[in-house]
Amino acid sequence: MKTALSLLAALSGLTLSGTEVRLRIVDETQMPLPDARVLIAFTTPVHGGEVRAEGLSDGRGYFSGSGKAIGSVFVRAIKEGYYSARIERLPNDRDLNETVVLPRIIDPIPLLARLVGVGKRDVEGQAQEQSSSGEIFGFDLAMGEMVAPYGNGKVADILFKIRSEFKGWKFNETEMARTKRLPANRDITEKDLKRFYGKYDAEVEVTFPSEQEGLFEEKEHFLPYSQLKLPHRAPTEGYISAWRYTANTYSPPTARADVGFFMRTRVKLAKDGKIISANYAKVMGDFRLDARGAVNFTYYFNPTPNDRNLEFDPKRNLFPPQTPGSNVNDP
Repeated sequence: MKTALSLLAALSGLTLSGTEVRLRIVDETQMPLPDARVLIAFTTPVHGGEVRAEGLSDGRGYFSGSGKAIGSVFVRAIKEGYYSARIERLPNDRDLNETVVLPRIIDPIPLLARLVGVGKRDVEGQAQEQSSSGEIFGFDLAMGEMVAPYGNGKVADILFKIRSEFKGWKFNETEMARTKRLPANRDITEKDLKRFYGKYDAEVEVTFPSEQEGLFEEKEHFLPYSQLKLPHRAPTEGYISAWRYTANTYSPPTARADVGFFMRTRVKLAKDGKIISANYAKVMGDFRLDARGAVNFTYYFNPTPNDRNLEFDPKRNLFPPQTPGSNVNDP
């Protein structure tokens, strides 16, 4: 007798795939972690049809499970004293061998953490079209604000040169009239039309005001599935002084989900060019460029000079809780 899961697969024409998932649970130094609590779920759209394998990793950090799924495969790993992992939408059409990193909880500290936007905005908070020649916005990480004339920030830790150019319309007038994206409670302006239906090309150039300040792009050790996605501490070398990113409003978004950044700012140099002091920060995920003329990003800033620790305690954000964008939960 066919199960509900098999019947659904037959009716939908889908292949009911069998998958074995072999996991190796390690810390950030690749040391195996025994006795981690692991869940492997083979998901299906049928109520009660999900297959689960649950248990503890062995003395070498290994755990495996097998099942059949129409949906994707889900993995969760937890161990006391470590940041947990949650991996969704693994493929179900082949056997999997995956290493899952659980970084140690070492020294979570208070930091200035906030989701912010940089660029001109109107009274409703929408990005305004920037000049095609580019406008420069300085941003103060300690205050969480742009510097004058766009905000009350005092120190330009990082500079954004934003170019945005209107390139025409995505749709014709008939197609625009059929949509419901335009606000219905006020007269429609040309700015409204451009915001929702305009085609824009944009570029942002990220630079820094002083020597030996810059960005470090972290891909190799970025863990998109972990609570702690970036390494605990900022690196000492490898910072670049300029970074560029392009976007438009008529192609799929190009912001990456598998990258983060470290920043070195407020550098003071000795006469021989060696760094006397600097401040460090991290950016969780990619910079997200709105092609209409704004950059959005989530950053964590350590206000203590020469302290490279960026392991954040979400319960001790140095920004007041009423600060917009300060509800940052990832360490």
